[in-house]
Amino acid sequence: MGRVSSSESNVDVHRQLAAFSNYLKRKGLKITNQRLLVAEKIFSLQSHFTVDTLAEELKERRNEISRATIYRIVTVMVEAGLLTEHNFGQNARYFEYIPRQEHHDHIICNDCGRIDEFVHDGIEQIQLQIAEQHGYDLSEHSLNLYGSCQELRKKGTCSRRVVRENRV
Repeated sequence: MGRVSSSESNVDVHRQLAAFSNYLKRKGLKITNQRLLVAEKIFSLQSHFTVDTLAEELKERRNEISRATIYRIVTVMVEAGLLTEHNFGQNARYFEYIPRQEHHDHIICNDCGRIDEFVHDGIEQIQLQIAEQHGYDLSEHSLNLYGSCQELRKKGTCSRRVVRENRV
């Protein structure tokens, strides 16, 4: 799956910040610097994140933005439809911003937590066929595959796991 270019990404960040601000207004919520800062960071990320990893990204602003505040902002963004929440069977909830609602599925390493995205037309067709066979109009789906990443299989350990364990 291709990601957007830097200039397209900047336009998208501004567009999504405007969408988030409009959502806050409609819900009668204040448009605060903290909300906009967290949202801007999320919209510029190119990966899945947890509240903890997002807090780490915003560590230079730690005195201004607590983990609890980040969690509340992320929750509002999920409610606004700007983020997708995932449960990858680990001890943390993962979130992702999907530009222009690009659909994709995930494969996750059970050991190090690596998350790779993929799109496979054959899988998409099979899902539509199954839905049709059972009399459903498919509105959405989520497919997560789990296994061991290539580095783990080759070396018996994974450098991403070491990095992840050192953050805890």
